Amino acid sequence: MTPFIHYTLLFECHADYFECHEVLEEAWQEGGRQHHGYAALIQYAVIHYHLRRDNLIGANKSLRLLRRKIDVASPYLNELGLDVDSFIAQLEKWPLETKLPLQQNVRETVESLKPTFPSTELSFEELVHKHLRRDRSEVITKRELALLKRQRARS
Repeated sequence: MTPFIHYTLLFECHADYFECHEVLEEAWQEGGRQHHGYAALIQYAVIHYHLRRDNLIGANKSLRLLRRKIDVASPYLNELGLDVDSFIAQLEKWPLETKLPLQQNVRETVESLKPTFPSTELSFEELVHKHLRRDRSEVITKRELALLKRQRARS
């Protein structure tokens, strides 16, 4: 299963926007942060996550950032199987859609996988506050090392 298909199933079946972010973040990092489509979809999941938590400031900021990168991301999104014109149009509607606009062949693949995609065991509250329950020690360590490296480079 591709990261994009996994993202789409998590997005549409579980509304697990945090996990959508994680799935594509990993693929984006592994690809040297070169896949602008992944970056755009990560941002899209972040918007939905903020909205569900009633963080309108965060959602609007993330939406502005996504709109700024959509032109660069469009060819990548098209290659993944997103209907880019419909996606861009959805960014102008409020509230945002909870179903991704996919090209027909990708939609057929996703729909065929939905019945076999395991259901989530998380409650709605756990999905809403998922970021509070994660182990961030690895992320914090990486940030501290990067800061130290930048400080040393300046010295």
